[in-house]
Order: sequence, then C-alpha cells, then structure tokens
Amino acid sequence: MSEDKIRKLLKESPFSFLGTVERTGAATTGEVPIDKRTAIVHVDQVLHAPEAFSQIAGTRITVQLAADAKEGQQYTFFADGLAYGAGLAVSELGRVSAAQTRPHLARADAEGAAPFADLQADIDAEKLRDHAAEATAVVVGRVTKLEKVSPPVLSEHDKDVWKATIDVSQAAKGRIRPGTEIEVLYANSLDVSWHQVPKPKAGQEALFLLHAPDRADRSLGKYELMHPEDLQPAQHLEVLSANGGRR
Repeated sequence: MSEDKIRKLLKESPFSFLGTVERTGAATTGEVPIDKRTAIVHVDQVLHAPEAFSQIAGTRITVQLAADAKEGQQYTFFADGLAYGAGLAVSELGRVSAAQTRPHLARADAEGAAPFADLQADIDAEKLRDHAAEATAVVVGRVTKLEKVSPPVLSEHDKDVWKATIDVSQAAKGRIRPGTEIEVLYANSLDVSWHQVPKPKAGQEALFLLHAPDRADRSLGKYELMHPEDLQPAQHLEVLSANGGRR
C-alpha cells in the first residue's frame, strides 16, 4: 500500500525530499502567510527534483503543510514550488513516513541509482505507453531529409513548419510498412509557443510518436510531431513491446 501511495505522489509532485520539521507556525521567508500549518523544514536529502531544487539539501525551507506535523519528526515530503525569493517555500502535496521510503533509498544506494529510480522508470514507461495509445502511428526510423514547407509568415509566433522524411525500420502502430519512407511535419520555430515541439536532426534514428496534423497543417502532410514526448530514443520501443504493444 505504501508503494502505491509513493507511486501516486511521484506522479503528482515535481519535487520530493526527506526533511525534518524544525518549527511549525514559522517561515524562512516573508513571502508567504504564516499559520499553524506553515513550517520550517530542514532538507535532509533531495529525492527527486527539477534542476532549480536539486542542490538544496542541508538548507531550511518553508513548507505549507497539507496536514499537521510534529516538530522534530522526519518525513518524506512530496511538494510543488510556492514562492521563490529571499527563501524557498513549497506547498506539500502529500507525505509518507521516512521509514516507508528507506527500502527504496537502500536499494538505490546499493545499485548506485537515484532515489525512486525504480518507481520513476515504471511511471515514465506508463506515460509513454499512454501517449503511444493516443498517437496515430508509432515508428522507429532514421531522418533522411529536412525541408521547410510553410510559406513565410509575418508574425512573431510563426510556427515555421518543416518536414522530416523518415526511413521507417520498425512500425509499432499505424498502417506503415517497414522499409518505406514517410513525411512528418514539425514546428521548427523556437518561439515560446513551439520551442517544446521536437525538432528532428538529419541522420537521427529515433522512436517517433506521430499524430494527425491540426486543421491548419492538414494540407501539408499526414503526420506531425506535436508534443515533447513525441521523439524518443529508438530503444524505448522495448517499453511499448514489453506491454504487448497497443495497435
């Protein structure tokens, strides 16, 4: 049961850490209102975090608690950012006891892996399978050609549509035969609206999760890369195969 809860919290939380509650009804920063569930917490160990939070072990931060916590008690907190400034404040999304996470930490230490690496790998695989289920086609192939297909548009948010020709070696979903070439649209613009869209490179071999183009691009091609997850290392096809594939 505890593993299921940890897995659920990992899915929901961008940040987790082992921390000791030093003082409740207090904060390290004046940027958040203080009540009985505001606490100063010492970060004993960062378990998973974005780059901005990865170096805060050994520091004290403000945690807006989701439930009462005891001073002097160590917990595993799952949280999201709340305020950044003179001090860091986070909002707790959930917690488990430190004892419930120690088996995962011991396993990670023994294997030289990151904390929760085993659970995170399962979560990432599940997300990939779910995303593949929504795709029109899923193929492994090599990019043989890149070319611009959309006319210039006088707009700062121009999508700048390009087309990648892909020599397909394996097809996991869709009516595409290995050994054929397909053309895939993508936004080549680095504008904030499009910078997360994958941008294939000449000669690149990868796993492509393809979607039907939106109405504006439908006349330019049959398939399009739309999401950050649409371009994966070729070996990630094994993740889909391990689930029996979703055709």
